[in-house]
Amino acid sequence: MKQIIFLIREEKRIQMQLSKKIVSIALGTLLISGLSANAALADTQSQEAKAQYRSQITAFKTANTAYKEARASIKATFANAKASALATKNAALSAATTEEQKVQARTAFKEAIAQAKATRDQALAALGAKPVKPARPS
Repeated sequence: MKQIIFLIREEKRIQMQLSKKIVSIALGTLLISGLSANAALADTQSQEAKAQYRSQITAFKTANTAYKEARASIKATFANAKASALATKNAALSAATTEEQKVQARTAFKEAIAQAKATRDQALAALGAKPVKPARPS
């Protein structure tokens, strides 16, 4: 009788151990499959983010180049207007015989410079802000 009770208890203990192992294996399988699915999803999202970042960088470089070229053109136009005004003033001062003519030449120069500055400032305002480099995805 003691042997039968012992065998029954031993059988229950073995069944418990087997059921624990089966549950552990089942949970492990679920976790691994879930993690691999999440990893694949994360990898896909990461690659999409990288591709989007690359296209944003390309667009930024194009916009930044255009911005720099436009700004250089504005700067050159202002420098030309300033040089032209200075040449006109110097020619007028050389030809001036009276103090009134000299004052008029200087006043015309100051007005030409003020007009050139206003034109430059208006062009810079129309150009807008410098393009901002996109943030790198994390």
